[in-house]
Amino acid sequence: MPAPVPVAFDVLGTCFSFDGCREALVDVFPTLSSGHAQSVVDDWFHAAQRDFTYLSMNGAYTRAWPIAQVLKATLPRIYLMHGLVPSSCASSPFPPYLTDPVLSRIPTLDARPGLDAASSLLLSHGFRLLAATNGGLDTTKGLFARALGDDEARRWEYFSCDEDKTAKPAPSVYRDVWKRLGVDEGDENQHGWFVASHTWDLFAAKKAGFKTAFVTYEEHLTLPSLFGEPDVVASNLEDAAQQIISREKGRAQ
Repeated sequence: MPAPVPVAFDVLGTCFSFDGCREALVDVFPTLSSGHAQSVVDDWFHAAQRDFTYLSMNGAYTRAWPIAQVLKATLPRIYLMHGLVPSSCASSPFPPYLTDPVLSRIPTLDARPGLDAASSLLLSHGFRLLAATNGGLDTTKGLFARALGDDEARRWEYFSCDEDKTAKPAPSVYRDVWKRLGVDEGDENQHGWFVASHTWDLFAAKKAGFKTAFVTYEEHLTLPSLFGEPDVVASNLEDAAQQIISREKGRAQ
């Protein structure tokens, strides 16, 4: 019997959204519009990803500084950049009542549309599913258990960059994902998919030998002049799963 085709999924932003953090932000700042709150949360998430990656590139990724700690440390700065608090807050201890409600939503992020359907479809067609994340392992497992139920979440495998202390999109991370899947670099049987809503993530995954599926709900555009073309472009995770299944059926014929 042929080995199951693996499908690796990015987690933060791809499988789970930060909409709950946006809602919490509006609770903290009631005069803030939903649109402005979305911009604040997007800036926070994207800046934290940048800072997390840059720390990693310079050898400062340790278990003491997982991405959750970077998100916590950078949230006050985003408040200041967006003018949500007076500049005097930069020189005094930052009030936790302004940040704790937002940070407390991270372990309960809402699943993106189609995650449950994509999981069921791919598992029923014999695919091997793996969550590959810059986030913490325990938090990630908790998110999937909450979204899919304990039984189905246990059918997934999980890889956290905390294990190697190297952040995506470092090439070594994708090589380590392949190793977790039991495939050595350059193996002639290397074949699998990587699903993400971030083109930088898919660019690195494709260079590492994955077929790639881009979900458009976060970045919207593939920007092929910068990142090349993904193999699949989907509107949500269920759509991505259906296209992957179709591609694999065509490959098997």
